[in-house]
Amino acid sequence: MIIDFHVHAFPDKVASRAIEALESNYGEKAFSDGTVVSLLKQMEESRIDISIIQSVSTAARQVVSINNWVSELSYPLIGFGTIHPEFDGYKEEIQRMKEIGIKGVKFQPSFQKFYPDDEKMFPVYHEIIKSGLIMLFHAGDEIKPAPLIYSTPQRIARMLDAMQKDFDAYNYRVKTNGHLKFAAAHVGGYKMWDQVEEHLLGRDIFFDISYFFGHIETQKALKLIRSHGINKILFASDFPFALPGKEIQTLLKLDFTKEERDKVFSENARALLELAFL
Repeated sequence: MIIDFHVHAFPDKVASRAIEALESNYGEKAFSDGTVVSLLKQMEESRIDISIIQSVSTAARQVVSINNWVSELSYPLIGFGTIHPEFDGYKEEIQRMKEIGIKGVKFQPSFQKFYPDDEKMFPVYHEIIKSGLIMLFHAGDEIKPAPLIYSTPQRIARMLDAMQKDFDAYNYRVKTNGHLKFAAAHVGGYKMWDQVEEHLLGRDIFFDISYFFGHIETQKALKLIRSHGINKILFASDFPFALPGKEIQTLLKLDFTKEERDKVFSENARALLELAFL
């Protein structure tokens, strides 16, 4: 089984505009038109069993409609919801997200213009922690280098430290393997992996491996993954800006045991998502 923990797709009516905006922002050409149909086709070609669509609101007014769309997705797709830093009704919306079956919240500080360790966000995190939802943060630089990097490994580490009492108070644990329901994309910080080593390596946080291989020397990549702990690594591609099939082949060529590959490809994600039906 393979679970791709980090992909992007959009409602049909906005998909083309969303892809155009991302291509302009990243300076890269996407491998799809951004629709769910295109994602499902790529999943079939790459033999991906489940994909997790990571949605982001760039304005507060988008939050409810995005979460409604996410809640309507069905197997083999799972969608993470969104909360914008300027969304006033976050308490009620987080509770609603829980009630309609959304499993997690994706934050993209570069697009949402906030620092992960900004204290104004702590009440939002508190509600997410209390709800038992997963939190995934974009981490590090962007494909096209950003003039200001909001979500550095150091800031994520500070946020972890600040929220530790909440994690402890609400027993914020994955039931099957004892790790926090907290994740950072791009192995903790795209193109900031020296900071990852200094501030996040070995901590109780999942790393997804989206947009990682091919952007770091192979032996350093292996060292980061093994040093952090294979139980906290999630297979992810960042489709449509990377091809899942290519990422799978890269992982298969690396010096991992079958047991380690199984953990990365699906077992860690199944535990984090609590997918008891598989």
